Amino acid sequence: MMWRKLLLFSVLFLCFVFTAKATHQRAAEITYTWLGGNAYEFTLTCYTYTPSPAGLQRDSLLVQWGDGMEEYIPRVVLQNLGDNYTLNIYKQIHNFTSSGTYTISMEDANRNYGVINVPNSVMVPMHIETELVINPFLGYNNSVQLLNAPVDKGCVGKLYLHNPSAYDPDGDSLSYRLVTCKGQDGMEIAGYTLPQASQSFDIDPITGELRWDVPVLQGEYNVAIMVEEWRHGVKISSVVRDMQILISSCNNDLPQIQCDDPYCLVAGEQLSFVISASDPNGNNVSLTASGAPLELPISPAILNPETTFGLQPQMEFLWNTTYAHIRNTPYQVVIRAKDDDVPVSLTNLKTVTINVMAPKMQNFAAEVQGHDVALTWTTYPCPNASALFIYRKAGCDGYEPDACETGIREGYQLMATLNDVSTTSYIDPDLPQGVEYEYRIVAQFPDGALSIVSDAACVRLKNDSPLMTHVSNDSIDLVSGHVIACWARPKEIDEQYVAPYSYALTRILGDETSIVYEGTDTTFLDATVDMAEYTLLIYKVEMRDAGQQLMGTSTTASAVMLTANGSYDAANLSWTEAVPWLVDSTQVFKEVDNHFVKVASVTSMAYADTDVESDETYRYYVRTFGHYTMEGILQPLVNYSAIKTVRIGHEEPVEEFSYVLPNVITPNGDGYNDLFEPKVTGLSLITSAKTVIFNRWGNILCDTDDPLIRWDGKSKQTKMDCPAGTYFFVTDITYIGTTAEEQLHLQGSVTLIR
Repeated sequence: MMWRKLLLFSVLFLCFVFTAKATHQRAAEITYTWLGGNAYEFTLTCYTYTPSPAGLQRDSLLVQWGDGMEEYIPRVVLQNLGDNYTLNIYKQIHNFTSSGTYTISMEDANRNYGVINVPNSVMVPMHIETELVINPFLGYNNSVQLLNAPVDKGCVGKLYLHNPSAYDPDGDSLSYRLVTCKGQDGMEIAGYTLPQASQSFDIDPITGELRWDVPVLQGEYNVAIMVEEWRHGVKISSVVRDMQILISSCNNDLPQIQCDDPYCLVAGEQLSFVISASDPNGNNVSLTASGAPLELPISPAILNPETTFGLQPQMEFLWNTTYAHIRNTPYQVVIRAKDDDVPVSLTNLKTVTINVMAPKMQNFAAEVQGHDVALTWTTYPCPNASALFIYRKAGCDGYEPDACETGIREGYQLMATLNDVSTTSYIDPDLPQGVEYEYRIVAQFPDGALSIVSDAACVRLKNDSPLMTHVSNDSIDLVSGHVIACWARPKEIDEQYVAPYSYALTRILGDETSIVYEGTDTTFLDATVDMAEYTLLIYKVEMRDAGQQLMGTSTTASAVMLTANGSYDAANLSWTEAVPWLVDSTQVFKEVDNHFVKVASVTSMAYADTDVESDETYRYYVRTFGHYTMEGILQPLVNYSAIKTVRIGHEEPVEEFSYVLPNVITPNGDGYNDLFEPKVTGLSLITSAKTVIFNRWGNILCDTDDPLIRWDGKSKQTKMDCPAGTYFFVTDITYIGTTAEEQLHLQGSVTLIR
């Protein structure tokens, strides 16, 4: 009998030790609040199994700060929630010594017993992590706050829904994804699987709604949700929530939620809508809601009442929005309806999306002043705006934005960025005559949010100067590369000028400017040049009356400058054409059996021909089609490039030389995209380099032999900032190839944004 008593005592003792030290962690997460400088207050939230003494013993938990330091942080809340759930909250302030990326983690032994998708869960620690990026260029940051608890219940055979209801105090963009639960030393748990579903188990990456369709087996399950935080396209934080779901057997059905979605309104307007719920089984329903609008420090939304319970509960959502609520990402309100069925109550969710838009600019108008257009508008009312963008397009369609549409549609060119948002005027100078233009203005906010676009302001410039229409390779003799230059006589000639009229055609080759024709014709064959020999070829024409009085000068127009480079598997073509008319499309021609055939029609300025063979030589040219928006001008305007020859390589090189140029720069001093410079592999292989950057009038803004270019958006002549807009570049690189020196010719456009 004694040995039986000893055995019983041993079993009870082991059970006590096992229970006290191993079976308690159900769910956990780490969040933080920025206090200033590099100081943050961290909150560790844990849900534990109430009967386990281990939970009571954890009056502090060890946290790794990610900077080589660790610390036991104290528990400040211990609350029995009932149903064997206990809430534990731990808090501690930590100062980091420098900028950097830090992974803050906590690991505690162990998880509670019997988690189905965590093998031998009672012997597996709970490990959670939160990532913090301290980067002064991006600004300091608060983590998301998860407003719905990470413990929940569902039923076998019934759709299960959960949403953490993440609220970001800084208004950053959030994304959601499922990750593997972690155990000892932060390793993914061996044998871990997602809960079994008859259809699917996934999470919406935008709304954060976890959808389990549908559970097939009773028991407890743990899943991990990573909420990632993004600012200006850069990840600045992530919080991993390890949550637990208890699935039971029941005959209950989900309650239903009645509410419209989505909503769009202009900042300053009031949003009011009614939320109601009902239950198909006749149960009472508890109706609640959570989300960012209800947590805002300035003019938060309210619920009336905050919670409600009954057979058909109903509440009103009311929000008086202000300019402070404008942001790039929509707000989300998670509505939660929970019935009171027994033994298992079920919860349904609905996520309502609310877009708070910035108002459009008022009284936007345009007026022609000679060759310029003067734009005016009323002072923008939003003090938190950061910039004004002015856009232009040829022609005028005057579209009306859709109800939830912000920003500008495609087809407009960014003409200016005004960082002083109190500005109320702008001059668009030296425009081609006889063209109709439409202008729009949009406000931007610090997080990238854009306002509703302004009404269209349309003008038409008087056609009192000649218009360049062609700078083209001679289509009758493409091989020669001679230039056909054509222009159109103005339609609206002032009475002060006396016929006959004459013209002087100017050619611009780099720094060399010369008059190549004087006479009364509007067409000239420039037989002294070969287009194939130049990287930039520009013309303009001036017009005089019988008394040699200057009547006007056209806008410059460049030839279609084609570049062809061969790789081991393609002929890569690109071209530029800086012209005052609209270029609609481009046809690509390739020589086949001693004559040229069309192989492509594109709207871009590049084409890759992969129908090639190694060690073969091919010839190409392109033909562009364009038009002016005014009537009475020949359409389409057809221009030809020179013929270019390219040789295809023999085989793929073992290590390729790489030189890639950006298509956008933002020289605002923030350390990102401030310079027009290449991403280059094999810089030491470059033996010579030449880059020319010019504007739409052919004026050279940068001329450098530096292979890294490093253009800061300033004019080399004036040393002043160039206005926002599109600029053109031509780059020639000579580098040491696999067997000999090779040449790389690049040309294209870069958009400068201020």
